[in-house]
Amino acid sequence: MDDEEKTESCSLTDTFGVVIQTILAAVAFSILVVKRYREPQYLRRSLLVWTLDVSKQAIGAGFIHFFNVAASQLFFKHQDPCSLYFVNMFIDMTAGLLILYGLISLSRYLLRHSAYRWLKSGEYGHPPQAKAWLAQTGMYLLIMVMQKLIVAPLVLLPFWTTFRRFLFSPLKGHEKLEVIVVMLIVPFFVNVFMFWVQDNILMKKQEKRRQSVTLEARVNLLHAEEVELREVLTPN
Repeated sequence: MDDEEKTESCSLTDTFGVVIQTILAAVAFSILVVKRYREPQYLRRSLLVWTLDVSKQAIGAGFIHFFNVAASQLFFKHQDPCSLYFVNMFIDMTAGLLILYGLISLSRYLLRHSAYRWLKSGEYGHPPQAKAWLAQTGMYLLIMVMQKLIVAPLVLLPFWTTFRRFLFSPLKGHEKLEVIVVMLIVPFFVNVFMFWVQDNILMKKQEKRRQSVTLEARVNLLHAEEVELREVLTPN
């Protein structure tokens, strides 16, 4: 990337930028609250398990967010940080999410026969144990670091410079509006997608539970039909 851009540029770390990021964090949390209450009642996680799952995601998302802010604001001092943050976010949403899914799936595959069930994402024991949450959070952070190390060099590809100039030229000279667009409006829609998908990745897999519930519902239906048939056939 060249060094032509920095005459007037936004700031992600001044008071205004921090306020916008705080609003974004509150919005992101509300997305996960909505998701919890949209889960089927018979599959809905307890409040404690949901909190443990969400806190893992919050720590991972916080790491990615602050890495992107630092990379955009500090590592590329002669570039527009808002447009750089947008590129980092776009890469995380596409290639990064696929890599994250692949790494978590690989960890689940390697742990499928392990005796250490508390390392399996979303499984904290009965009752939930702090050591399980700590171990899973540490492993999730390690996966996030690996994901970021893989995708971070992609921001250096030359075509991003032309892409950023084209996309952000209408906002030139409107630094605060640029911060709002990059740190609040666009991330809102991105986070709706990413947080929803990541929560599904991190939560305990419920296939067996769903199958057992479905089987129980079928048995109950058959029993109700049997009772109804007996009532019809039994003379008054």
